[in-house]
Amino acid sequence: MNTAMTVIVLLVCSDVICMIQGRGIQYPRCRCPKVHAGGVNISLIRTLTYYPPRSHCSKEEVIVTLKTEGLLCLDPNGNFAKTLIERQTKANQQRQKQHSIETLSPHTTTST
Repeated sequence: MNTAMTVIVLLVCSDVICMIQGRGIQYPRCRCPKVHAGGVNISLIRTLTYYPPRSHCSKEEVIVTLKTEGLLCLDPNGNFAKTLIERQTKANQQRQKQHSIETLSPHTTTST
């Protein structure tokens, strides 16, 4: 048996095992089957990720990673999620503006 045939047999076997266990083959899909309508303590949020509608998921998704290592899906149409996205957008714009100012201004050194 050559290498290609061995790889094919192993892939088929792994797919069969996954299907037997009831998981099936994982296809891309929406990450948030359920959303949290309320807010969350801002001090518990580590990161905020926004996903616009994509080919495999037709809805917007807002996912926060909590400092307790958990993930929480927020309602993208809710006031809390909109406020978080707005704040992150403003912070990113300020960071980019500050970076462009730093790269444009010449660094002068004075020696005495």
